[in-house]
Amino acid sequence: MGSLRYCLNFVVAIVALFLTTASHSGEGFLVQVPAVFDSGAPVVDVVRRECGIESMVGNHVFKEVSARFPKSLQIQKPGTGDSEKYLTLTILSVQGVGGGSWSGSKSITIRADLLQDGKPIATKVLNRGSRGGAFGGMSGTCPIMERIASALGRDTANWVQTLASSAPDASPTSETQPTSPASEQSEKPDQR
Repeated sequence: MGSLRYCLNFVVAIVALFLTTASHSGEGFLVQVPAVFDSGAPVVDVVRRECGIESMVGNHVFKEVSARFPKSLQIQKPGTGDSEKYLTLTILSVQGVGGGSWSGSKSITIRADLLQDGKPIATKVLNRGSRGGAFGGMSGTCPIMERIASALGRDTANWVQTLASSAPDASPTSETQPTSPASEQSEKPDQR
């Protein structure tokens, strides 16, 4: 009897997963690529120039969102009258200097705003980092920032998918209303 119940639960879980995936296949988002820097975002000029953080973040977020929502499209700047849902990406801070892993920890903090009809319907601040240091592996600053941007892409896509799964209209909830950068940080730093 226990084996039959296990099999039944497994089949129900697979069907639920399929239905969730199928429901997202018709949905798409406009994703801002490249991301933009907040006017007060702290970032070292050489890292900003050499690494192209704006493109890194925008491209990785788009890649991950479009993998879950195939009808998603890239946009540079959302129009004011767009009725589609669009995701704007603002870089709030970039910590790190040249010198790769030997020069200490690196991190990127972004704000993702989900908008429709020009109005925010959900906002999330996400942060990822790498500890760096002598035992952080041999890598340059830009490849480390690339890994961080990739992790932020996954985090952002997971957040968007959670919103789409929880409410078709993605109405803001207490968890996803706009927050200040200091009030909400990501779950874990990137350990690569």
